This record gives sequence, structure tokens and C-alpha cells, in this order.
Amino acid sequence: MKKTLVLLTCILALALGATAQNQINFSSLPLVSTPASMPSDYFGLNWTNIFYVDPVEWAGSGVGYKLGPVLNQDVAFVGESGCRLPPGGGACYGTISAYSSGGVNNPISFQPLSATVAGGFGPTSITVIAYNNGNYVGSASYAIGAGMQTLSFPPTWGNITELTFQTAAGGDLVLYDLEVYWAVG
Repeated sequence: MKKTLVLLTCILALALGATAQNQINFSSLPLVSTPASMPSDYFGLNWTNIFYVDPVEWAGSGVGYKLGPVLNQDVAFVGESGCRLPPGGGACYGTISAYSSGGVNNPISFQPLSATVAGGFGPTSITVIAYNNGNYVGSASYAIGAGMQTLSFPPTWGNITELTFQTAAGGDLVLYDLEVYWAVG
């Protein structure tokens, strides 16, 4: 009886862990030919100052926007023409945060694992900052090329409630996908 209970507990724990991982891509968004704000609650997340577009249809997309494995699939991005003003550019920020249906006073958390990214118009640098319930957890800086690459986030960040992407002056960060673990229980 004890062995059966232990086995069932292990199976349940594995099943919960398997369903807690999400690879977020932008294939289920409607194809748009001009940048649009990410819809709130996409994959249960809040998206602030992050846009999406079909890079094949958008005349303003740079080479880093058009690297996806599937044509006519939207990409998300941080940065836009306003980030390149005044001359010399300014930094842009995009934030992804997770809140349960209880709102900001009842946040859920996630652990960011990795992101597939590219520099929208060429090489740039970004800083990714992690917060948990408004408290700073850590940051990491990355050099991004015009080619697609995978960033791994520090596992020491653990579960967080907010992830902010800051682009260097005038740079665009293109997101092809984001992999996270949802906090369970």
C-alpha cells in the first residue's frame, strides 16, 4: 500500500511539473502588417510596451525580424521608432508580468528559462531585469546579433513575477519565443 501511494505521488509530481512548462510563441496571434500592442493576458501574462507584427508583411521590419522558422508568423518585439529619438536614440523597455485573476494584489509567479531572440536591425545589447513582487531579483546583460540566438536566464532568479527587457539606445529586440516554468502550488 505504501509503495503504491509513493508511486502515485511521484507520478502526480511528474505530471504537474510537465504541465507547468510553457513555450510561448506568437503563432496564435492574428497576422498584422503594422505593429500592434501585445494583447493583455496573452498566455496569462501582462505585456507592457511589447508589440507584435508579421515581419513578412511589415515594410518597416529589419533583417532580425525575418529569421523565424515559419513564414507568416508574428514575432514580438521591444523597441520602435520612438526609441530612436532624439538623434542617438534612447533606451526602450518592455515588461512581461504574471498576475492571477485576483489582480496585482494576488500575483502568480514564473521562472524564465530561455528566449529565442535577434536584434531587429542589427547587433544590439540588452539588459534583462527580474523582479519578484516588486523586489529586484537580478539582471543579466546580453550582446544580441542580427542572427537568431537563444538566451538562457540565470537559474538563480528562481520564481519571479516580472521580467523587463531593456534595449540599448536605438536597438530593437525581437522575441521568437520565451520558455518559462509556471510556479505550481
